[in-house]
Amino acid sequence: MAVYLVYPLLLFLLFYGSKLLKRGEWNSNYLSFEQTKAFLGFCSVLIVFHHISQKTCDHYLDQFSVELRPGLELFVFVGYLCVAMFFFCSGYGMYISSQKGDSFFKHYFKKRILPLVIPTVFMWLIFFFIEKYRGMTIKPPVWINVYDYIWFVPAIIYMYVVFYLCFKLIKDQRLSFILLWVCVIAYFVFCWFFSPGSWWFNTQFMFATGAMVAAHVDSFTQWNRHNYQGKIVLSLVITLIGFFAAAYYDKITAILGMPYSENVYTYVKITGQVISSLTFVWLMLLIGMKVRIGNKALFFLSAFTLELYLVHPLFVHLFSFAFVQNDSTPVFYIHNQILYIAAVIIPAVPLAYGLHKIVAKCLK
Repeated sequence: MAVYLVYPLLLFLLFYGSKLLKRGEWNSNYLSFEQTKAFLGFCSVLIVFHHISQKTCDHYLDQFSVELRPGLELFVFVGYLCVAMFFFCSGYGMYISSQKGDSFFKHYFKKRILPLVIPTVFMWLIFFFIEKYRGMTIKPPVWINVYDYIWFVPAIIYMYVVFYLCFKLIKDQRLSFILLWVCVIAYFVFCWFFSPGSWWFNTQFMFATGAMVAAHVDSFTQWNRHNYQGKIVLSLVITLIGFFAAAYYDKITAILGMPYSENVYTYVKITGQVISSLTFVWLMLLIGMKVRIGNKALFFLSAFTLELYLVHPLFVHLFSFAFVQNDSTPVFYIHNQILYIAAVIIPAVPLAYGLHKIVAKCLK
């Protein structure tokens, strides 16, 4: 099937122009802005495929009598792993930048919050007007249910505000990190009880993790170099265990002949996602220590990852079996997977780039 060509094409996108370092050589820039942004550009593409797969081959579609179209199953559960990388790099970058002087906190909310709010409100309004035009009933809370991918924005805004409070207003670094973790845990607990699902809180702790790594980056790097191969294997094994436990608990219990419990599954899923988020990012950093990535395509995509995240769901829904609400009628349903992928990506990338440029001009 032609859809399976997606996998080698994505590998080509990631590794084109990369360099594998020789034995005894290390990529000292594995946490540099250029390398991490390049990888985040790739992660943004994976998130697009993750959302496409949820509309084509995720088994929850059975309850809506939607025909499953195989081929993209590997993307169904990888979204949170990519988001974990975004939170880690955000926390890491924020701490590194904050150590360069007090100027970092000057106009902080204009520089950090407005670039998030403007494109989010713009895309939310587009979804809102389309749903109203189609006569759809929007369930409360409206700010969530109009646009079901919006959760990332309030999450990262919360982290930015907390970072400001912890590292601008408090001068004791040890106390700053303690307060940061308290706020992250408080967010986790709040979302556990009041959010629509685990994606609201299973990776945000990686923001604080990234800040802590930034504060101890030299010792972290030296520690990773010691028994490097062993750490690669360990991080890979733990990631796979956590990932499969979270994604396929029902199938694992069936294979082992164990009774399935929904309550147990909730805790297994969260635990597996939290652990695999941590070890996946660790694994990617370890690989980055020996593989230097970066090409023009990744650098281009890395410039507007937020806008691509916000824009692509519009086309995911427009050409899906339903628009936003799974029981609604489609706008223009594209059944062929290759055409569906093209219909999402081809307009989403230039429109996201254009939105990025518009937001930049608005901020000026």
